[in-house]
Amino acid sequence: MTGIMQLPVRTAVVGLGYFGRFHAKHYAANTDADLVAVCDVDPARAADVAGEFGGAALSDYTLLPGTVDAVSITVPTSMHYEVARFFIEAGVHVLVEKPITDDVADADRLVALAEENGVVLQVGHIERFSAAFKALADKVTRPLFIESRRISPWKPRATDVDVVLDLMIHDIDLVLGLVDSPVESLQALGAPVLNASEDIANARITFENGTVADITASRIAGKTDRQLRLFQLDNYLVCDFVDHRVTRFTRNATNSEADQDTDASGAATHGPNAIEMESWDIDREDSLGNEIAEFINCIATDRRPTVDGRVGREALHVATMITDSIRTHRARIEASLAG
Repeated sequence: MTGIMQLPVRTAVVGLGYFGRFHAKHYAANTDADLVAVCDVDPARAADVAGEFGGAALSDYTLLPGTVDAVSITVPTSMHYEVARFFIEAGVHVLVEKPITDDVADADRLVALAEENGVVLQVGHIERFSAAFKALADKVTRPLFIESRRISPWKPRATDVDVVLDLMIHDIDLVLGLVDSPVESLQALGAPVLNASEDIANARITFENGTVADITASRIAGKTDRQLRLFQLDNYLVCDFVDHRVTRFTRNATNSEADQDTDASGAATHGPNAIEMESWDIDREDSLGNEIAEFINCIATDRRPTVDGRVGREALHVATMITDSIRTHRARIEASLAG
């Protein structure tokens, strides 16, 4: 790292699509940041965002070094490596939207460059900063089985990547954050529907410590459903990211006398009535605001982000394993149909 930096941190946003505009909004609102510029290949879009949130309107990001300390990179995934590398080599701190890149080797290069140049490299896995997820994580001890569903209606965005890099990678990162163990094996399948690449996918991941995770993602559903269910030895947790609610189901301790149906307190110890349910409505927080605040704080205090380049790289690595498995499965099906 480059050491403690004086506030406010001079910032810019490169790429002003759906997410880029929100990044500009949060830098403008953060008292520890100074939004110096916004940049997009479309000058009219840059002028529009600059008019709303301040800063100079640029169409060439190579003009930014020397005027900024940090940037958010919210360009299409296929451009993440090129743009992030430019700024890292220029000594500028980088917050790059997820996934870190579309290639693991490129992600490794960015991680190494960031360490060589002493700059913060943070990856925008925004769900890590969700109040609902943080509430869930506080209650996790030893996961045995995790089931995650992230399904959404069709939206004309992020069509340059498949659903694994578009949506599933959120839950890959969350699962990796909850399971402190390397991946042992995985199997996956998926199918394209509206795009040339997969629009729906499912992966079953087994970790070396025995934890199993089943992850489903779809961007062609008729509704939005974002839930994570986690089973442990003594309880079962459900995190609903849409309703911002965490629910815990706990089994009462059984009596030493097998033929008794209640414990000393009178609570049932057998059957459905032996399960106690607790539910917490989690106050909503601005996850992107939290993420950007941490980015600024890491720059100012010389500390490592929650989702640094290495964490983002690992999520991409597992996503790539899933994509490879999907392609292997598809090839087997096609060969069977042709034969």
